Amino acid sequence: MVKLILCIIIIFCGAVSGLHLSRRLTKRRDVLSGFEMMFHRALIRIEYNAGDLCEVFSDNFAGYDFTHDKPFEEQWDHLIKSCSPSLTKEDIALLNDFLNHLGTADSESQRQHIVMYSRLIQERIDSAKEDIQTKSKMYRVIPLSASIVISLLMI
Repeated sequence: MVKLILCIIIIFCGAVSGLHLSRRLTKRRDVLSGFEMMFHRALIRIEYNAGDLCEVFSDNFAGYDFTHDKPFEEQWDHLIKSCSPSLTKEDIALLNDFLNHLGTADSESQRQHIVMYSRLIQERIDSAKEDIQTKSKMYRVIPLSASIVISLLMI
């Protein structure tokens, strides 16, 4: 009886861990899509209301709102760190690199910079969608299969 309960718990843990890994893939896509939308809104704000960077990026994205009491760079780093569990190292490097030339020139240069990084984010979103199609099922099946094999070996 104890072995049966233990086997059920192992299978349940395998299924849950597989779903968690699969969900991380969709979370990455969602976070990157949120950044792309934030860049799009920033373009609109630069076009019609050329304010400082805190005003341009005032989207309250991922529960984070840019304020004027801290430097924009510090707030951007905090936003990236809050989203980093869902993102890959390449995604984080791209988003950190975004700040290198932003805010150092006129509004047209800023607009072009945002457009360029919006396209790069779109490429990362396409990569995330491809990962979802190729890896999502594998992430769900392998832990469940391994837990079933372990349970069978226990019996």
